[in-house]
Amino acid sequence: MNNLHKNSSGDPVVVCVFLRGAVDGLNLIVPYGDPEYYNLRPSIAIAPPGESGGLPLPISLPLIGGSGQVALDLDGFFGLHPSLAPLEPLYSAGEFAAVQAAGYPGADRSHFSSQLSMEVAGNGGRAAGGWLGRYLSASAMSRKQVVRGISVGVALDQSLSGASSAIAVADSAGYALHTTSPEAWDIGLPPLHADVGFSFQGVQQQVFAGLELLAQARPADITTDPAATYPGNDLGNRLRQTAQYIKADMGIDVITLNSDGWDHHVSENAVLPGNLASLAQGLDALRTDLGAHWNRTVVVLMSEFGRTVDENASGGTDHGRANMMMVMGGPVNGGRVYGRWPGLAADKLDPTGDLAITTDYRTVLAEILSQHMGLAAADLGHVFPGFAPASTLGIIRR
Repeated sequence: MNNLHKNSSGDPVVVCVFLRGAVDGLNLIVPYGDPEYYNLRPSIAIAPPGESGGLPLPISLPLIGGSGQVALDLDGFFGLHPSLAPLEPLYSAGEFAAVQAAGYPGADRSHFSSQLSMEVAGNGGRAAGGWLGRYLSASAMSRKQVVRGISVGVALDQSLSGASSAIAVADSAGYALHTTSPEAWDIGLPPLHADVGFSFQGVQQQVFAGLELLAQARPADITTDPAATYPGNDLGNRLRQTAQYIKADMGIDVITLNSDGWDHHVSENAVLPGNLASLAQGLDALRTDLGAHWNRTVVVLMSEFGRTVDENASGGTDHGRANMMMVMGGPVNGGRVYGRWPGLAADKLDPTGDLAITTDYRTVLAEILSQHMGLAAADLGHVFPGFAPASTLGIIRR
């Protein structure tokens, strides 16, 4: 395995943020250059750049931008939701890219099965383990550390399942044996398991390896850059811990975390801006907090499926098909919106009537693992069974 972007700050790392609930990608990476967008979304559309001088519209104007929000221009066709404004400098600096009309061709409209399919990433959801878990297994020979993957939360994310080197940590400061004699437990558990016919070579060993690693690296003691202001919510806490793991240079290759609350069937205009502002603030804080470590970090954001192209009667959107992805970091070839835009005209939509998928999301993930993490081409088939990318997008700098 060739660590392409290794530098003085450590080895390359990938952070996967899953936006659970199916975020409305059409209102994040706004196709304002497609007139059908405004016809389909009279009350929730984001206005084209330039309306009201870039300020929120004083009133909702159907067929122009009924949400009262004005997009920030990206490339003359796509715009950024204004609540994501903290990410605009990253885009201008070439450290943030979007992929529009991406998704998993086999996904359905169920949150649970679609999330599982995306995290498993292959073979119709029947592949063993998750895509990052299989990556850790495929690269195990060249990376001997016992713990290399962390889910920031109370449970291991499906994307990291199947890997013996992945653990879930809700709070690194409190990840400890709550006993006065941890050494005794460390010594006594293996023979105890042997006595009952249960192998210690599994979850228990992972837990103790994680305990040892965190005790040595002490990531909770890593201070946050004073210029980095994380939102005061669960997402902000998870992103802060993510930065601590990376800054501690403790040999963690992959980190997963979740952001919830993206299922906007009702009153999207009232809910989406606040959620996006928190997300953007957290990602901007992560970039500031990481400092030089940003140059070895790639952050990928994805969601289980997109939303319907037309709004519903409740001022929201329902479960759809293709969605956007966001990729950011020092190694990212940003300042672009990748993917072929299929169009929103009726004859260009998916047979379900939704935005058509033109980029299989595994193409993005495969490029991150191969070009950034240095995964050998021969191992891509193991990580993404049943899928072979036809080409790369060029989203990672070479």
